[in-house]
Formats: sequence, C-alpha cells, structure tokens
Amino acid sequence: MRTAVEHRFRGTTQAISSYDKTKTLLGTLMQQRTGATELDKFAGPMPTALARPMEQSTAIACAYPHVIPWSSTKHWVFLAENSAAALTRRIVMYEYDIPTSTFSWRGFITMNFSAITGNKTIRGFRALYTAFSTGTVAVSGTAVTGSGTGWSTNRLAVGARIGFGSTDPTQISTWYEISAIGSDTSITLAATAGTISAGTSYVIEELRFAAAITNATATNGGLFLLKGINYSLFAAIGTNINEAAATDNVRGIYWLADAATVTNTVAAGIGIDSTSSTTSHFCWVLDGTTTAKIFKYDLRAALSGLSGGKSTSAFTFATGTSGTLTGTATQTNNGRIITASHGPGSGVKSFYFTTSTRIYRCAESGITNGSTTFLTDNMVEIPPGGTNTFAATGALQSVDYADSIDSFIIMSSGAAGVRSYITKYNAVSSAVDRIFLVDTKQIDQSTADSNSVAHPSIGVTAFSVWSEAGVFYLCKNGTTAQTNMLYAVACGADWDYAATTNQRIITPELSTPNASKLYRLFCNYRDFYGNSALGITGDPLRVYYRTSGINDNSGSWLLIDDSGDLSGASPGSSIQFMIEFRTISLTCLPARVYNIGVIYEDNNTDSRYNPSVSKSNVSSRIFAWRQVATWGGTIPDLTIKITNADNGTTVLTDTVAGSANGTWQYSTDGTNWNSWSSSADTIGNYIRYTATSLPNSIPVRAVVYQS
Repeated sequence: MRTAVEHRFRGTTQAISSYDKTKTLLGTLMQQRTGATELDKFAGPMPTALARPMEQSTAIACAYPHVIPWSSTKHWVFLAENSAAALTRRIVMYEYDIPTSTFSWRGFITMNFSAITGNKTIRGFRALYTAFSTGTVAVSGTAVTGSGTGWSTNRLAVGARIGFGSTDPTQISTWYEISAIGSDTSITLAATAGTISAGTSYVIEELRFAAAITNATATNGGLFLLKGINYSLFAAIGTNINEAAATDNVRGIYWLADAATVTNTVAAGIGIDSTSSTTSHFCWVLDGTTTAKIFKYDLRAALSGLSGGKSTSAFTFATGTSGTLTGTATQTNNGRIITASHGPGSGVKSFYFTTSTRIYRCAESGITNGSTTFLTDNMVEIPPGGTNTFAATGALQSVDYADSIDSFIIMSSGAAGVRSYITKYNAVSSAVDRIFLVDTKQIDQSTADSNSVAHPSIGVTAFSVWSEAGVFYLCKNGTTAQTNMLYAVACGADWDYAATTNQRIITPELSTPNASKLYRLFCNYRDFYGNSALGITGDPLRVYYRTSGINDNSGSWLLIDDSGDLSGASPGSSIQFMIEFRTISLTCLPARVYNIGVIYEDNNTDSRYNPSVSKSNVSSRIFAWRQVATWGGTIPDLTIKITNADNGTTVLTDTVAGSANGTWQYSTDGTNWNSWSSSADTIGNYIRYTATSLPNSIPVRAVVYQS
C-alpha cells in the first residue's frame, strides 16, 4: 500500500555536534522557529536581519562594521561614522541577537577632537575587547583590593567596568565603572558596590577602538586609539571621549604617532593581529594608493612622552615604499592580517589588501623596517567563467576573511551595480570562486511597502563587511537613509562549505515500517518572499537521505535530485534526511523549510490494487485483486507474500519474475484469465496468483506489492 511519513519542524532540537536520532539537529547557524502563523513555523539558516543607522534617534551614516562575539547569543556590532569629513567622529553600537536575528541600536560615543584640528575621515576601523579576571578581590564601598590581580602591569584603563561574583561577563548583572587604577591591587569605583568578602571572583571588561584617520591637515592624521570604553557609555547617547592629556591608560583618545611630525598620512586600512596579550597587540596600517607602505604599531604598548594624548611609543617601524601597484588602492577599511588555510599563504600570517584590480598578499615575515619588497604575490580579478562570461569590475575596494569557510570576501565599489566575490586566494591567474549580491534597486527604508522583503541590494553603493562566526555583517556605506543599511546574513551556512562547517539540518529518524519501495521525497519550503508585485525569489536548498547507519550516525548520505525521485533507493525500516542551503547568492535570502517526508510502498497490498474477495478462492489457493490505478504504462515485477494470519509468520513469497511457487495471470473481466502480461496496465483489470501448494488448516493473509 502506498503511504507516507512526514516530519514537521515543531519538535525538540539539538546541536548537530551532539547526534541524537530522535531530535532535529541544527548547525550553529541554523534555527527552528515557532511563530504565530504556519509560515512562521520553519527551520533553516538564520533569517537576514536589517538595521537602519540613518533612521535611529540620532541619524549617523555608518560603515566598516567590526563585531565582538560577546556571548553565544549576542554579538556587539560597532561601526565608524561615514558622513562628510568633520572635526569630530562618532562610533555607533548595535547589539545583534542571534536567536531572533534582530539588531538593537545601543547608541554612540563621540571622538571629541579639539586640540587636533582639521576635518577627519576614518579610513580603517577596529574594535578591541578585553575581559580580564586574574586573581580575586575584596570590596568595601568604592575601594576594590585585589589579590594576584596585576591591573597596572596588564595595562587596563580607567573607564573600564568591573563585575563581581563570576569571571564570565554574561553572568554579571551589575557593573561598576572604574574611576581610578592605583596599582596592581588597587581600584576605585565610580559608585559604591557595598561590601564583598575577600576571595571573590570578578571580571573587568574594557573596549578599545583603533581608527586610521586622514585629515584635511595631513600631518594631523594617522592612527588613533580610544581607551577605557565600556558598553554602558553607548546607552548614554553621544558621550564625549576627549583627547587624553599626559596620562596613559585613562579614558581618552590617544594619537599613536609614527614621528613628531606624522608621516602616516594616507591611511587606507588596518590589519589587527589575531594574537595578543594585555601588554602587546600589533596593528598594521596600510598607507598609500598608487604605491604602498605599511606602518606597524603596538596597541598595548606603554605610552610615554604623552602630550595631548600624542605619543610615538606605540610605533614599531615602517616599511619603505613599494613599487607602483597595479590598480589603485582604496581608502575604505582596506586590509586584513590573517593566516589562511589555503593557497600560497596557507599557514603564513599575511597582510591582504586590494587595489581596483588585484588582491595583494604581504607575508608578515617580509613586512620589515625599510623593506620595499614586501608585496609577496597578488591575485588578478578574473570573474567565474572568465571575462567573456562576466566583465571584470576593475572596482575592487576592500577585503575581509571568513575563517568559518576559509575564504576571502572581496567587496567592490558598487558603481554601476558591479558585483562582489567570495573566493579562495590564488596567485596563478585562476578565476575567483563565487559572485554574490546584485542590484535589485530596492530601497529598504522603514517606510517601504510592507510587501517588500529586505535584502542587501547593491544600489550603486559600496558595501563594507565583517565576518564573525559564519555571519556576514554587510554595511551599505551610503550617507542617506536610502543608502545606509546594516544586514546580517548567515553566509557561512552556504552548501558549498557544509562538508567542513557542518551547517546543516538533520531530521529525526522517520519510521517506514515494512517499506518495500521508496517513491518520492516531498519537501515544502519557502523560496519566494513578498507578494507578486514586490516579491523576490529566495535561495534553493538540497536534500540528502539515508536508510541505514541512522542509529550510530555511520550511514552515508545520498543526494536527491530536484525531481525528488527515490525509486532507485534501497528501502529500510526508517529513513532520515539532511538539508543544506544556499546562502551566498544574489539576494542572500535563504529558504525556510516547513516539512519534509517520503512517499513509499509498504508490504501491504500496493495501493493500485484492491483485494477481490469474489475472484479469490482460498481452498483452490487463488488470491485475486482488482486494479484501481495505473502504473503509467508497464506493470513492474510484483511480489506476493502469504502469511499465517494467526502468528504473522511467512508461509510463501513469490514474484512475477520468479514464479517459483505458483502462477500469475490477468483478466479484463474477472472471468476469462490470460497469461501474465506486464503491458496489461489498465484500471478495471484483475490479477491473480494461484499457489502450487499451501499448508493445510491455517488461516492465511495475502498481500501484493512492487518487488
């Protein structure tokens, strides 16, 4: 009999890393949602999220996202002001809630330059986070006494916040701002914390921001570092951070000059070392557009000789000037220092940056004082399929690296709707791997029609990007409400990388008792969003199955093609499905799965036949059925199974192809019987099987089904 089994995404879920055949298993970027309507009850990659910086209570054009993964459910997203050059610059904070895929605006702080005159433009931006919990403390009012703490030695800054009772920031409910750090074991709070006994655990949380800035007065540019910032300052909306005076490690702006008269004046971007300590953390600033020079600084260096926050103590060295670059380097957060796991830079810490036509790599070992040969190799812009398939943009603008998929994100200027890329790095003139994003011309303002669906459309505007834990934070770098948006997209969940990232959904085991043949997969999912006038096509998915190795997760997965045909599959007593998604695409709108299942034939009588009592005769060992549906032209090999009706034991099985224990026939009228013919596929025909022999004096039950 033809039957079906279905899984609806409503039940218990578990991380895919902890296999349990009874639950829906989710990769870290996958979610199961339960909403008000049936369309809101689905499983799939995290939905695309949207924020609108120019529509907040204080409108600030933003760019250059940098993300701090504060907890398993919260990311802190920081952006640099991108509006017209001015004396001051602002830093904006959003909080991204992973379970709900929503942004919350937390406010901003202002880099309140006064002594350092001239209109400023941020060219590179990074956020730095420290959670420090060495030793234990005792508290009496505003006085905190440490044991084994080393606060001064570890160069923590006044203005950070401290919480007591845990070393995990997510477990702190009440925070206190630090107003003074007297020594390695002495801190003063801005407000009393009461009395806390000695030996209590604690955590100090400090934010710092590095900004490479160009100035209308060129020598007033360079690298600037904000110290002593904490989360609570952003909620105060617009807190001024002033230029530091003559004291290190207090809240303020520090000018990390390379010389008394700054020469790092044409900043293009920043690379921050992935390895750091509380006393050393290196930063590289790319300088130049037609040629390149790299300045190296230590962001945790002790600053001496401070005057108005300016010091040369953090400066380590500068390279010489390279030869002429191919293409022009942009000054838009252009640069990352990372250690890739592929290509000529595999396992080699390197600084990567773009020109309009190239991606350059500079091995760290070659970035030395005075060197002019630090450009190690480069990758030419060749679109997928070659330039006869897609024209090269000649408009590359910035580079980021997604460690979750070991790939580079190459963003373009967006001019004339030119596209961006996801790719492995190569230096042999091979094509890039993937194109993504497209210019749909849609405007995602809050006043847009509710039937439109927000997605990162190019809109003739450059995007800047940061990748964190598989989420791409894409900021459209415009300066108006129509062109300045922030999106979060689960691009790390793309099916091209699922084999290594395990970003998949696996269903529970679905029982298919007595299955004799599998017919077809069915899967209902959403791949079109909005209405017919404003709707947009979403991304596809693909489904795998297995019918063995389900108990211990040892079974191999087999891909099902788009027809859903499973007729060639080996049936089992159960089946399990695995789903992968496309997320790196034109619109970055992943599919949402509502249910999935399989249609199969069990070893009860095939649904194309009804038992015919009038044409059967047990005493003559004849079992007959009437055909009620066609096979589509040819009757396949059939099996008859006769069982003892009392205890279920098998008495006889036989097939048309074998006919070892009886005879198969068909009839058009139920009276005149003919030799079997597989072409006699007509509704209303009869078939029968006459067994050569059967045991005496037992009740029997006969079923017929596809072999």
